[in-house]
Amino acid sequence: MKRERKMYIFQLLIHTSLLISIALTGFIAFYLSHRPDGVNYSSQPFLLALLNVGLLILVLIAVSVLVNKFFLRLSSSSPHIDELTGFMTRHTFSKEFEQMILDTKQSLKPLTILLVDIDHFRLVNEKHGHQVGDKLLTLLSSSVQSVIRGADLTCRWGGDQVLVTLQDCTEKDACLLAKNILDKVNEQSVDNQGHGVSITASIGVAQLVASDDAESLVNRAETGLFSACDSGRNTYAIGYEWILIDYAIDPIF
Repeated sequence: MKRERKMYIFQLLIHTSLLISIALTGFIAFYLSHRPDGVNYSSQPFLLALLNVGLLILVLIAVSVLVNKFFLRLSSSSPHIDELTGFMTRHTFSKEFEQMILDTKQSLKPLTILLVDIDHFRLVNEKHGHQVGDKLLTLLSSSVQSVIRGADLTCRWGGDQVLVTLQDCTEKDACLLAKNILDKVNEQSVDNQGHGVSITASIGVAQLVASDDAESLVNRAETGLFSACDSGRNTYAIGYEWILIDYAIDPIF
């Protein structure tokens, strides 16, 4: 976040300098063509002034383009972001996830997670190659992003698994989002030498309860994922491996 802020400030300075240079060009042209004393001016200083300001504008544009390319390359190779999916890496996500659970318990608002897994991804890789597998991961990430809210955190949890945190979202609402993700995935395919390759996905759903920590919440989402796979895949299921009495006595929401 700090790096993005620095990038924004630097770009703002570059663009401001560019606008000032353009305005200065106009001012010089106006002033030299409207001398208050009526004295004729030589065209040579006028052209030199315009040339200098024009060169300055070109330099600022070049610097702006180079800086944008630099920061794009820097962000794509960031250890905090998975380059393929654009989601957070598991290491970075884990720290924020633990803090999110603490904040949720204090606010008493619901928190639900989705664990999304591509069905038979290993077989797809073996049949069509890793390049197609990478494209399918990108397809999955775009499907997830098109459904969730901007404030929801996403993470590449494993090779073909994506974990999504849904703040202020109940288990019931999360199931609706899970269905929408599955529908999006089913609508799309990637091209492989003129042939479309499509995938399905399975999703485990779990809502935070009072006794949960990050590990137990994810474990419960995994049981939901296993249930979805056992039910034929291309569906979602809720993970129920927790104590019902604890939930009844001390719910989070």
